[in-house]
Amino acid sequence: MSFSVIGKPVGRVEGPDKVSGAARYAADQLPPGVIWGKAHRSALPHARILRIDTAKARAYPGVLAVLTAADLPDVLVGRVMFDMPVLARDRVRFIGEKVAVVAAEDPDVAEEGAALIEVEYEDLPAVFDPLNAIREDAPRIHEDPASYTNAPKVPRPYPNVQSVLRHKMGDPGTVFAQADHIFEHIFRTPRGHQGYLEPTASTVAIDGDGIVHVWASNKMPFRLRDLLAHTLQLPADRIQVHLCPIGGDFGGKGSVMDAPLCYHLARVTGRPVKMAMSYTEELMAGNPRHASVITIKSGVTVDGRIVARTARAIFDGGAYAAFKPVPHVNLIGANMVQGAYHQQHHLMMAKGESTSPASAVSTAAMYSIG
Repeated sequence: MSFSVIGKPVGRVEGPDKVSGAARYAADQLPPGVIWGKAHRSALPHARILRIDTAKARAYPGVLAVLTAADLPDVLVGRVMFDMPVLARDRVRFIGEKVAVVAAEDPDVAEEGAALIEVEYEDLPAVFDPLNAIREDAPRIHEDPASYTNAPKVPRPYPNVQSVLRHKMGDPGTVFAQADHIFEHIFRTPRGHQGYLEPTASTVAIDGDGIVHVWASNKMPFRLRDLLAHTLQLPADRIQVHLCPIGGDFGGKGSVMDAPLCYHLARVTGRPVKMAMSYTEELMAGNPRHASVITIKSGVTVDGRIVARTARAIFDGGAYAAFKPVPHVNLIGANMVQGAYHQQHHLMMAKGESTSPASAVSTAAMYSIG
């Protein structure tokens, strides 16, 4: 029998354009009159902003605009939980956080202008390890995580806790006591950038009718439109997101990133604005996979059956919960602790904390017992 589909090669819809170079990614968009934006970023992990001096940047030839948080609406961004400012307003919470942004005719001029911005800080205690983040005496990265929009309404027994999840099945404590052997191991995994070839980029143009046109490295155009409507305080029907191919995602391209800054620069200059992150910025302030500290204890019988398991997995993602896409603002990795093994007893508890390393996504701690 001859089949028309089964056993036949199926080409990728976007394949020919990508391999031929015809595909136009977000960073390839060049509307007429486009100018470039570049962010000035914090070199400190946790500090109070005392003064921002933009005079040298504004006077630099070719610089068209300089914005700080004082020039923007006091709106927090996020995918579910809104806890991250578009530009740092009172303090910075991680190395690489955006403090100011510059627009210029040329990308090199924008970068040079951003480097001329002077910021005076007051150092604050920082926390770099998720195990230290849950200590009672840990520096508080956010004074009141429960106050943010869509923050989970859960008890927070430790500093920096953002969310707590709990699920129980069976009686793991009793079954664990019946095991013939108990093994405990600790694993550490590093933070990992997704390694996509296409850097994060955003281009925004405002037409004569006030419609905001957006080209962005983002896999969710409708969600991006809604998030921008919230951030820019505009009706969603005034925002048009143009679809662009994605040059790799792997979980890293679901947030607004620099699109709000492009809009505000376009608003004050009357020109389309493009921002593209360098790989230094990607590794410093992107949306990486969480590092973790995982402790697994397994109860095993003499005939080789796993009858009980506990896992304490603490995931460290940085200073903000803004990039987490799920309603409980946490991770689900602990749900996988049983692997492919049949177990009837399970207890999962998840917590999220904040730290202040060179990364913007929030820390999460998960505990699972099976």
